[in-house]
Amino acid sequence: MTINQNTIDQILRIAMIALIVIWSIMIIAPFVSILLWAIIIAVSAYPAVIWLAGKMGDRPGSAATIFVLLMLILIIGPIAGSLPGFADSVRSLVEQIQSGSLAVPEASDEVRQWPIIGEQLYKLWQQAATNLSGLLTEFQPQLRNASVKILSSIAAAGLATLQFVVAVIIAGVMLAHHERGVALAKQFVQRIVPESPDHFLVLTENTVRGVTLGVVGVAIVQSILAGIGFAVIGIPAATLWALLCFVLAVLQISIVLVVVPIAIYVLSNHEFLPSALFIAWNIPILALDNVLKPVLMARGVDAPMLVIFVGSIGGFISFGFLGLFFGAVVLVIAYDLLIAWLEDPVAAQARATTSTD
Repeated sequence: MTINQNTIDQILRIAMIALIVIWSIMIIAPFVSILLWAIIIAVSAYPAVIWLAGKMGDRPGSAATIFVLLMLILIIGPIAGSLPGFADSVRSLVEQIQSGSLAVPEASDEVRQWPIIGEQLYKLWQQAATNLSGLLTEFQPQLRNASVKILSSIAAAGLATLQFVVAVIIAGVMLAHHERGVALAKQFVQRIVPESPDHFLVLTENTVRGVTLGVVGVAIVQSILAGIGFAVIGIPAATLWALLCFVLAVLQISIVLVVVPIAIYVLSNHEFLPSALFIAWNIPILALDNVLKPVLMARGVDAPMLVIFVGSIGGFISFGFLGLFFGAVVLVIAYDLLIAWLEDPVAAQARATTSTD
């Protein structure tokens, strides 16, 4: 069997294309998460930046620069502001433990009445109040392991913050040249779905923005309100605790893990009235997660809230934080394709045209 020259040329071309694709993937692999974050940030901020550019006389570059500066202030400002107070708190805590002057107030009898954990928590609390050094010695291995995990988590959080800062800057560049980016996105989607590219492009944009508002927006509101309560009641390093609330909320973990221990601390160290006001302030904050998130996530998306929620949570479990966004996008698009396949072609086309408009 003989192979002609054209066949050999085709094989060589395919091999070269495959090699270029593989090399390109290997080169950009370390930056994939940053680029994906940049795309998510750019898509989410696009309407606001375009509005600002219009107010500034159609200057998208200046509007994108202002957006980047504001984002960097919002990211770096709270971290930089909380670090000195956090360092002082840790230094003071270590000095008190070493000198034996750290005093833990005795537990109230009401703690013993708490369901399930009341009795054990009361005994542990009392031991800390009467013999703190002995308690620390007893749990020294667990404390050592916990400190290692905490330090590694802090390092990971620092790296994630740095990556997010880079992603914000890249997103600013994308927004400054948004016309070219929108054209490329439309060409890409048209290659995949030539029948209704505008519909799926709008669907993707709305899903990303809805998840951003529902997850990040609610997390910002919860952390700011919780931080105000921490600061007013006099919690040490209130900014740091508010930042931890934001991280937990973004990761879809309830901020109750922060608020409840602080509420217990407030009940043990403050009078009844300020403690009651602090708890009353935090109850609606905890409820925001269940009230605002469904409304914001489903805003502008022609898909059931259950589909968006399952896509976000499933994506987060499977692929981490980025999966919150792309899981929702993929499942919403899959749902839309399924409905279009089940519908009458004329009705499906009309629905796609309506959603685009």
